[in-house]
Amino acid sequence: MKLLIIGGTGFLGRYLTSLALDWGHEVTLFNRGSRQHPDWRELVQLTGDRNKSLNALHGEGPGWDLVIDTCCYRPEQAASLSAALLGRCERLIFISTISVYRDFAQRGMDESAPLHEIRAGEMPTDYGSLKVLCEAAYQARWGERLCILRPGVLGGPFDPTGRLTWWVKRVQQGGPWLLPGEGQDRLQYLDVRDCAEFVLRAAEQQLGGIFNLLKPGIALADWVDRIAARLAPATAPQPEWVPWPALLAAGVEPWQSYPALLPNAQPEYAGYGRISAEAAIVQGLNFRPLEETVADLAQWLAENRQGVVAGMTAEQERALQQGLRVGTLP
Repeated sequence: MKLLIIGGTGFLGRYLTSLALDWGHEVTLFNRGSRQHPDWRELVQLTGDRNKSLNALHGEGPGWDLVIDTCCYRPEQAASLSAALLGRCERLIFISTISVYRDFAQRGMDESAPLHEIRAGEMPTDYGSLKVLCEAAYQARWGERLCILRPGVLGGPFDPTGRLTWWVKRVQQGGPWLLPGEGQDRLQYLDVRDCAEFVLRAAEQQLGGIFNLLKPGIALADWVDRIAARLAPATAPQPEWVPWPALLAAGVEPWQSYPALLPNAQPEYAGYGRISAEAAIVQGLNFRPLEETVADLAQWLAENRQGVVAGMTAEQERALQQGLRVGTLP
């Protein structure tokens, strides 16, 4: 296939590009050219800023079989790209997000779950609502020729968010560790390489419709145990389970302090960690073991010495531990 990838040099995009080349596709990248793809083999680079000019995409006649948009965050970006590709591309895959859902209250929620409601004429500023508008803009212009993919948290080497990275680094640190609840809150993620493989399968199969992309959830206690068992840190982490209400009262933020973790006891989060990806699984979504993802991420960290940009800092954790010792936590 002749593929046009918008982006293609960041996190998911870099894996998509390399895998598409491995699978024998012709690849064109359109991006600002601010960072070079590490695997330049046989691809075409078109340089441009989608917020300023899409002239590099203009031309006569068909250009590509399919475009994969990995970096659309505003509806006007969806509208302008669609206009630029009119008559030049057959199909489009849009990488959206599970953040489009109104909440995570329903266990087993699938692609039919309610989205954020946006009033007519309103332009929201939050990430999830803007992605809802992006989806709508693409649906209006591509119809049945559109495939919308909604990943959850993506993890693996080169992750710029540092979410799964934080857990790996904290397990490697070992020692006493304040963790929320009783270990039964659930996490969901997807290895970025499994995501890339499904995106290309969707391209090759000309899939249409909407698909959640997540691995089945895992309980926090199992999550920590399996990461520790794979990494075998010199000093094993020593979890100390603290009720969520006490941590929240002390300033702990769901998702931010413990990346990708939400308190399932709160009604709006009761279904988080139990989001269904059955529709994608039926179409070939595969999952590599957590241990493989963790080992590859740990190796990448050792080789690149990347900083962690997510999660509770060591100073914040020490303050929590001190507050618990002196009885100042609620």
